[in-house]
Amino acid sequence: MQPFDLTNGDQILNQNALANNVSGLNLSVRTDLGARVEAWRPGPNVVGDDRFFCHGYSLGTFGPHRYTVWGRFLPRVLADEYQTLGRIDNARNVAARDVLVWWLGGTEAYHSAVVEQPVTLPTGVLDPAQTSVSSKTGTGPLRIGVLAEDVKQQYRSAAYIEVYRRNA
Repeated sequence: MQPFDLTNGDQILNQNALANNVSGLNLSVRTDLGARVEAWRPGPNVVGDDRFFCHGYSLGTFGPHRYTVWGRFLPRVLADEYQTLGRIDNARNVAARDVLVWWLGGTEAYHSAVVEQPVTLPTGVLDPAQTSVSSKTGTGPLRIGVLAEDVKQQYRSAAYIEVYRRNA
């Protein structure tokens, strides 16, 4: 993801955008390949974990760029900047810092989390009952080192979970 830059065509789309009742801005920003996506940036008085939600944490944009990509734009970011390792029940070689995405359907990203400590079954696939992740629900507190299975239960209406790795 590129930093927000008004001189490069990025725009403030809405100066009164709310994310989970937290005030901020709705922005137009660019993926590394130049595709336009929308993101949320917290207002200047927003502090702590209220400054971002799950996709901002999972993509790593909340720190250096101070924004979080909205879920409906996550498929474009993933297509431009990540490779799919497969669904959680058949992905192989999952590593720390890979991203798990919970999908409600083909294009609606419901939740995302970062793999912290992957544990695999003898078959080589990820074991959600032993794998720890960092997860964040909305603008709630960031939870580091929670079990992927516990997060999976929280988002059990998801159709499936896929694993992604950032392109080198």
